[in-house]
Amino acid sequence: MRVISGKYRGLQIITAEDTSIRPTTDRIKENIFNLIQQECPDSVVVDLFCGTGALGIESLSRGAKKAYFVDNSRKSLSVLKQNLTKIKDNFIILEQSYDKSLSFIKEKASLIFVDPPYNMQNYDAILNHLLNSNIIASNTTIVIERPRAEKEYKVPFGLYLYKSKSYGSSTIDLIKVGHSVIIPGTFDPFTSGHAFLVEQALKEFSNVKVVILNNPKKSPMLPLKKRLALIKESIRQFSNVDVDYYQGLTVDYCNKHDIRYIVRGVRNNADFNYEEEMARWNEENGGIKTLFFYAKDIDISSTSVRKAIEQKKNVAF
Repeated sequence: MRVISGKYRGLQIITAEDTSIRPTTDRIKENIFNLIQQECPDSVVVDLFCGTGALGIESLSRGAKKAYFVDNSRKSLSVLKQNLTKIKDNFIILEQSYDKSLSFIKEKASLIFVDPPYNMQNYDAILNHLLNSNIIASNTTIVIERPRAEKEYKVPFGLYLYKSKSYGSSTIDLIKVGHSVIIPGTFDPFTSGHAFLVEQALKEFSNVKVVILNNPKKSPMLPLKKRLALIKESIRQFSNVDVDYYQGLTVDYCNKHDIRYIVRGVRNNADFNYEEEMARWNEENGGIKTLFFYAKDIDISSTSVRKAIEQKKNVAF
């Protein structure tokens, strides 16, 4: 193992001779830092269950201003201290369990790494401990490394799953602070009215997911791949917006991704009456609340755009 980039590039990281410490491989580490490379400079890093300290050391190499290394395994701490003898940076070692260590950290963390041993992979509890601690700030990113086959966990309200990538047998989850919302629809096609909804939702939520509800019984004008591409192109100017698709109920998607809110647009009373009935069903059957925004232009709809296209009229949508 080695440091991949930065001022300590090429530095060897030693590990235990047996399998008692499960270090992050160089390949997975490189993928992690590709995802968070903009967040390392001048960051305060907390490396929970740090083991060899590879993730915290890599962060310091890439410009982090301080790192906390947390572990209560004697073997891990012995290896960690050997690796840190080569590091000339600001760091603190906390020789205790991760939950107790949180009260000893008196500053906000920019990056928190979570890679617990197999017998402690209760991510729900770890995230709740972090959320209730004093080290979480509005710009904190939590990086979870977990086995790809691990059962799904529930992200507590106040945090949301920003990004998830799988590499071989491992999955990397990036957890952000804030609330996420879904804007569902068939988007056949996606219009400027839908883009207006995204813009309004971003004023209230940290993350917006535009999700195509893919109904195999329907025959849309545009294929799924084309609709996904059109949405991505239409919202490229917005940050913190994801595009996805789902075959099933909106409430099922929300519960799978720990989302508590749906945003819907309404143009008139008829729209509102229909949407209100659906909103009531979603809350009663899935615990998902719906927020309504009035449309910016009541004349724009996917239906009107399709009709105009069918009639071969020039149309801007």
